[in-house]
Amino acid sequence: MLKRDITTTNVLIVSAGGMIGSGWLFSPFISAQMAGSNALISWIIAAIFMLFIALPLCELGTMFPVSGGMSNYPTFTHGLEVGFLFAWASWLSYVVMTPIEIQAILQYSSHFFPILIESDSTTLTLSNYGYLSAICIMFFVVVLNSYGIKLLAECNKYTSIIKFILPSIAIIAFLHSAPTLNNIQLQLASKESWVQIFSALSAGGVVFAFTGFQNGLILGGEVQNPQRNIPIAILGAILIGFVLYFMLQVSFIAAIPQQYLAHGWQSLNYPGVGGPLVGLALLLGLGTVATLLIIDSAFSPFGTTLVYTAATSRIVYGMALNHHLPSLFLKTNRHNIPYVTLYVNFFVGILSFLPFPGWQKLVAFLSSASILSYGIGPICLLAMRKLQPETKRPFRLWGSLVMSHIAFYFCNLMLYWCGFAILWKLDIALLIGLTIHMVYHRKPFFSCGYALYWFIAYMASLFILSLLGSFGGIGMLKFPFDIMSILPMSLLILYLSQVLLDNSNHERIECTSDELLA
Repeated sequence: MLKRDITTTNVLIVSAGGMIGSGWLFSPFISAQMAGSNALISWIIAAIFMLFIALPLCELGTMFPVSGGMSNYPTFTHGLEVGFLFAWASWLSYVVMTPIEIQAILQYSSHFFPILIESDSTTLTLSNYGYLSAICIMFFVVVLNSYGIKLLAECNKYTSIIKFILPSIAIIAFLHSAPTLNNIQLQLASKESWVQIFSALSAGGVVFAFTGFQNGLILGGEVQNPQRNIPIAILGAILIGFVLYFMLQVSFIAAIPQQYLAHGWQSLNYPGVGGPLVGLALLLGLGTVATLLIIDSAFSPFGTTLVYTAATSRIVYGMALNHHLPSLFLKTNRHNIPYVTLYVNFFVGILSFLPFPGWQKLVAFLSSASILSYGIGPICLLAMRKLQPETKRPFRLWGSLVMSHIAFYFCNLMLYWCGFAILWKLDIALLIGLTIHMVYHRKPFFSCGYALYWFIAYMASLFILSLLGSFGGIGMLKFPFDIMSILPMSLLILYLSQVLLDNSNHERIECTSDELLA
């Protein structure tokens, strides 16, 4: 058993601090490049979506405060295969986080050490020295994570305070340097503008910036008084993150000198865009701010890396608890830390640099896996209401039927907006995961039962709509009819997910909930 050592303050900071990593260093630039001033709308939409998505997770998280968090719930309701696929998606979204944060550290560090980066006309990638540095940083983080969650949470509390202060300094400095707010001009009349807004939301790093609010769920097995603290952590993190990111986007857009916008936001380019906020600070003559940003470009991602390394190991631990993986992954050291999972994720993290060599490419794939895992909330909440109607719910979501349908629709919209080029890669990753699962359990595909078929129909429907749609597809399904088409698909899939439940875990759900709430 893992120790419940994480306090209210620490779990809120773990969730909110997990959102303040490399996202704030790159997302304002990339989303502005994709949508201009309209990127502000992307942040508002993302915050609203995330609040709806978080509410079902609050009910589930207080019912089952287990290590691995939401990656456990589908196994309780839909059986091993569907449970594994959602857990696999959660793990994919988290295991890539450490490489992303380290990529950000090295990309900003290239201001002083150009040898870390190989620059060409299209993107920035790590050099051989950069890869070696990345591996060393990752290994150091794994070692730190081996010494207990209480120590990690306490360290994260103080580092997170600094992580919030330095972006706030940048916001004030950029707004003070902006001659006017004339750069902020919303243009919402055209279809193209909305396509850009939605693209920036999913592929521009906006959704990625909110990744981390669920850390309180994933570390739920080590949280004190989880029935009270988990909802505080989840909802509080989203609100705190939104305020910080929205104001950072406002200040960034306002501070860009007009001469760099002569050819529009899509062509935005200026010296030092490899580290866009530092480059802008130097452009504005804010030398002190630039120095602070360079320091924090290592500090913020490193602090986030510490948290995500811990969270990723708990996802694998939870998968082993649910018999998706061998019991080897349940081994803990004398500090009650699942150390085997730490080192497995370390080796996978090294490989993650290879197929996605740039920050934005890593973020685009991670966003799709994260969004898919968010669908766990509405699907499992409705299933639990059916399977366990009398079970005590410390946090009970009002209007759960309507709220769950809205949340699931929002998840599917964001998945669709990731674009076809990302979705087909996600499908391949899920297929690989399913193959691993079948081989490990020595099961033929057709023996999986009906509970898996709705998930296959789900991903196939999204694939077809994305292929036909206007977000990287062939454009046969025009905007906004493509978005309207997502609604009936969402309603049908959510209905099927409730019809094709797996009742075999009914007794296990009862035992788990009684044990945790005792």
